[in-house]
Amino acid sequence: MVNVQVSNCMLLGLRLPEQPVQVIETIGTAHDGSIGEKLADKNYILVNDRAYGKIKRFDEYLRHKQYFVTRIKENVTLVNPYFLKREQLETSPITKDITCYLGTPQCQSELRHRVVVFNDSHGNEIRVVTNLMHLSAEQIAGMYKSRWGIEVFFRWIKQSLNVPVLFGTTKNAVFNQLFAALMTYVVLRWLYDSSKTFVISCKTIPIIRFTEQVQQNQLQLEWLRASIQVLEKHSYLLNRKNPVSG
Repeated sequence: MVNVQVSNCMLLGLRLPEQPVQVIETIGTAHDGSIGEKLADKNYILVNDRAYGKIKRFDEYLRHKQYFVTRIKENVTLVNPYFLKREQLETSPITKDITCYLGTPQCQSELRHRVVVFNDSHGNEIRVVTNLMHLSAEQIAGMYKSRWGIEVFFRWIKQSLNVPVLFGTTKNAVFNQLFAALMTYVVLRWLYDSSKTFVISCKTIPIIRFTEQVQQNQLQLEWLRASIQVLEKHSYLLNRKNPVSG
């Protein structure tokens, strides 16, 4: 289960590649770490980012047999490391696979944890802590990398929904604006996909430009005609299904 925070408004427990297991909605007034703990479920592996990297929490997960893979911050010290034996692969991004204590003498984990260090596609070093001892370091790195696909998806949502400013800060105001933006996007996406079949290839435009032109009331003539044709056809079919009696 991948634990993802979305624009300070939602915590999502996602069972890949299926539907969300649990969703916790917030308006960003509480720290995500404590709220994210509610997504813990022994039936799944928690995959978290650095915001959830609390040393005491790692010890609790290990004691309660809650599997997890969590990125740790750069300032966390790896104390008394022991290098695990592993097969060296030329194409592997893994640079280190160890067990160690985490933190400093003033704030240190009580238990030893496995830490896998690897480089991402841009050469940046990523350190993740886990209690999965039966999986390879490559598999653990792959688990953490999988959450980036979800981050990209949510970034796309924030860009596509065009919600740069919230009109209110109450729970209802935030949720109403987000749900309204979602419904608007779904309608525009349907209209775009349906109209695209009536537009010649040299006149096609991306969905982002289509949305902008609709908002600015400057839709290109070819797309305007196609959109009217789609809406008229849909209205005709709807009236046939639901005839109005006089």
